[in-house]
Amino acid sequence: MFSNLEFFLVEALRSFRRSALMSFVAIGTITVSLFVFGVFLLLVVNLGSIVGSVSSKMDLAAYVNKDISLEEAGALQLTLAKIPGVEKIDFISRTEAWRQFKDEFGSQLDLDATMTNNPLPHTFNIKVRTPDILPKVAKEVSNFQLIDEVRYSGKFVDQMKSLLDAIRIGGASLVILIALATLLIVVNTIRLTVLARETDISIMKLVGATDIFVKWPFIIEGILLGVLGGLASFIILNFSYSAVLYKVSSALPFLPLMGDQRLLSLIYLTMVLLGTGLGMLGAYISVSRILNSEV
Repeated sequence: MFSNLEFFLVEALRSFRRSALMSFVAIGTITVSLFVFGVFLLLVVNLGSIVGSVSSKMDLAAYVNKDISLEEAGALQLTLAKIPGVEKIDFISRTEAWRQFKDEFGSQLDLDATMTNNPLPHTFNIKVRTPDILPKVAKEVSNFQLIDEVRYSGKFVDQMKSLLDAIRIGGASLVILIALATLLIVVNTIRLTVLARETDISIMKLVGATDIFVKWPFIIEGILLGVLGGLASFIILNFSYSAVLYKVSSALPFLPLMGDQRLLSLIYLTMVLLGTGLGMLGAYISVSRILNSEV
């Protein structure tokens, strides 16, 4: 058994050296394909993280432009809290809102000179249980007579989700097409090797070698192509993503990019395994066609 394995490895490496140019082309193609696949996975994961982060922080703001007493505001707050799905309500009076606004922007603008009256409304900041029920809660809140306007950022999240779905569909289609193209290149690479050794294969079969015995050196060669392509794509993507993550985290620290090493390791492992599978499948298809055509 070990002698057979040694023979398969020696033959695979010999074939690899004989068609070195095509082998490097195949490895390069697998590397590019898996790199695109990895970028697609990281893009989907990061967009999902951003959507989840924005969704979890989303709330609803209800504005009251009329002058109301603290008793009326408290009664309205208790009524709003009874709406299904509402978890918490904070009331910010127009006086408090104006004070906060001046604290934040007073050093940049001469507000006392330009504003004689407080233009800000009373605000009820409403936190809901899940972002999915925001539209329903907003509709119920807007039905109250004292509420003049209701705002929430649900449209942005909906747009992000639509973008995420589009990237998933478009990216998956692109990855499938690239994988098929890569598979064809691997098939043709191994096919050239098989054709170059057609005489050797015929002699092996004449002395009793089975099809499985003949196939294994080429399958191992395909596995080598896939593993090398997978490792190359992993190295390139790992360095690239680390650099992007560092720069974005420095420039935009509030952006929740994914940095979980376990998930990253899983993505990189998936790339290497996919490359191995593509190489093995391409080699099996190629050598099977040649052997079947000789029957």
